[in-house]
Amino acid sequence: MNKYKNLLSWVVIMVFMMTIMLPVTPAYAAFSVSDLLGQATAANDSSVATGMSTGKGMLDILLGLLLGKFFGNAFNGSTTMVTKDNSASGLINSSPKEFVGFYAEWWGADTSSYNSMVKNTDVIKTIAPFWATMQADGTVIDRGGNDHAAVVKTAQQKDMTVLLLVNNAKQDNTTAPVHTVLANPALRTKAIDNFEAYIKKYNLDGINVDFEMVPAEDRDNLTAFMRELSARLKPQGLIVTIDVFPKQNENNDVAAAYDYAELANYADKIMIMAYDNHGMWSGPGPIADIGWVENNLKYALKFIPKNKLYLGIAAYGYDWSAQGTQSLEYKAIMDLSQRYGQAVQWDDAAKSPYFSYTAADGIAHTVWFESSESIKHKLALITKYDIAGAAMWKLGEEDPGVWPILRDKFHK
Repeated sequence: MNKYKNLLSWVVIMVFMMTIMLPVTPAYAAFSVSDLLGQATAANDSSVATGMSTGKGMLDILLGLLLGKFFGNAFNGSTTMVTKDNSASGLINSSPKEFVGFYAEWWGADTSSYNSMVKNTDVIKTIAPFWATMQADGTVIDRGGNDHAAVVKTAQQKDMTVLLLVNNAKQDNTTAPVHTVLANPALRTKAIDNFEAYIKKYNLDGINVDFEMVPAEDRDNLTAFMRELSARLKPQGLIVTIDVFPKQNENNDVAAAYDYAELANYADKIMIMAYDNHGMWSGPGPIADIGWVENNLKYALKFIPKNKLYLGIAAYGYDWSAQGTQSLEYKAIMDLSQRYGQAVQWDDAAKSPYFSYTAADGIAHTVWFESSESIKHKLALITKYDIAGAAMWKLGEEDPGVWPILRDKFHK
């Protein structure tokens, strides 16, 4: 009997010695039975070539579980554990995500963005109110709307960052106003002076530059502008962001002015406007075909760090007919569907909803739009590629059903 006890004691001692001699597993590793079994399987597969016994794989599992339990408890609470995402991609999602709401008031009494903002303060981390337009002489025109100071105060009390969204005046002759400013160092400085004054007037947290249809020849000028803007605002603790057109190569004329890699050196956040795949300049089609969105995102990630990249998503739709193309918010689209008794269809390839109807005047219409279901598929890309977050144009136009989905992913 004593002989067996001695033998058992030696076995316990040997197992203990083997345990302490094993390499210590890093504290940040994710311990799970499936992870360990996966590692053991890989080891067993390679053992065919190396002559290692499968018994070592089983011992590794037992010792791994023991060490995992021990070190997991030891470091619990002091180290953030990397968790495996449950999305279909199966990729690791380790960074917090931010939801940005673009904010606009189309007339003085338009409170749709404000109402959406105050209802969802637990989701929205940043708003970018569309309050200013840069002119060809570097001045900044206030677009009007509701009481700016009251909006800023409400947002900041709810722990939201407020960025001034400033766009460029549209071309009304042979020379684009944005080219006039960007190509002239003195006018760039004047515009930056005016942006800074506006930000300080309303106690804003930074700026969102939304320069669109910038001539390709101004690629370096736009970069210089963002470098100078950053040098002015960032030392004051202000946030500098920019919206960019999507692209999948550098041959896209309307997006050529955005030097993704260079802009990433100066912008804290870059919102890729991955919508308007079809719009007022085209025939009917998806606002943001999921394949098109993903390809644009993958291209952007070649140049922009993922922790600075935000996926722009739409909340609206378009109605195409022989009379022209009209942009509509979700509620108006649903009203059309019900009025003409047309059920919403689903394009599974594009992951987009649509329907057609014939108006009372006999004119045929086709409507494509964004819904909670279509947006859900785009949000999955944020998880798949582990980018910084999403930016939605605009608050107040969305399908109300999208908020539970956003709340699940972006809850502050």
